[in-house]
Amino acid sequence: MIRKSMLIAAASFGLAFASPLMASQASEFVSEMAEAMQFMVGPQEGSDMTVVSIKAEGEVLVLRVDGPKGWRQEMNAEQLSDRFMGGFCEDGANILDQGVKIRIETTEASGQNLMIGPNESECPA
Repeated sequence: MIRKSMLIAAASFGLAFASPLMASQASEFVSEMAEAMQFMVGPQEGSDMTVVSIKAEGEVLVLRVDGPKGWRQEMNAEQLSDRFMGGFCEDGANILDQGVKIRIETTEASGQNLMIGPNESECPA
């Protein structure tokens, strides 16, 4: 469900730009995107996952996701990031081509064991 919501949000903002956004434009774009994605914050229907927050940090869109203890199944922060990035990378959504970065942060058991993923600037291979 989280990936589907991310795909919808990405498609909404994945407009075709002629060239990458300048840093100030990217920051404004990320801020607007984070605001528009607030509908995703909260428990995810049909899942034990919760989107804790979606915020902008300059040119970086930061999503924090919480799940039950052990949900990350020994994946490291980069592997988790790659897994979630699929929602932004499907169907040609090109926000990463515009100078926007995305970071996935994960916790488990109501905020424990924070893992901070890398600032992603391209889709995983």
